[in-house]
Amino acid sequence: MTEEVKQKSKLPLMIAAGALTLAIAGGGAWWYLQQQKAVLIETASTPALPATALVKKPVFLPLTKFVMSVKGDDRLHYLMLELSIMSYSEDQVKVLQDYMPVIRNAVITLVSSKDYETLSEQGVIPVLQAELKEHLGKVMNEMNSSNGIDRILITKMVIQ
Repeated sequence: MTEEVKQKSKLPLMIAAGALTLAIAGGGAWWYLQQQKAVLIETASTPALPATALVKKPVFLPLTKFVMSVKGDDRLHYLMLELSIMSYSEDQVKVLQDYMPVIRNAVITLVSSKDYETLSEQGVIPVLQAELKEHLGKVMNEMNSSNGIDRILITKMVIQ
């Protein structure tokens, strides 16, 4: 009978200890969530910059109406080409405009050295864009010690 009394007297103590543990865990969870909520509110109140504001806006320099003859197996073919030079520097685009005759000559020299079969292959545009970027970059480095060309975009290409 004494053991029953001892066990009954420990039962309220164990219930109180469990309740105290739950209260401490609940209080800790509430405090943690309040801290996270404050961080979220602080982050939300700071205006986020759009992705486009983090990157400079590109500037385009169009090069229009290149018409040139291209060698084929049995006859000459004609190529009509238009492209744009993309740069992230307006100052470099102004320099490129100053060298426009040199740039046009470099485009004609490179493209006219290709034959009809090469230019009419499927998937030639990305290859030609890369070759033009490299060739124009070299020419501008020789002329001006900087090229300012970030990308070449072929905007129209017709071959007959």
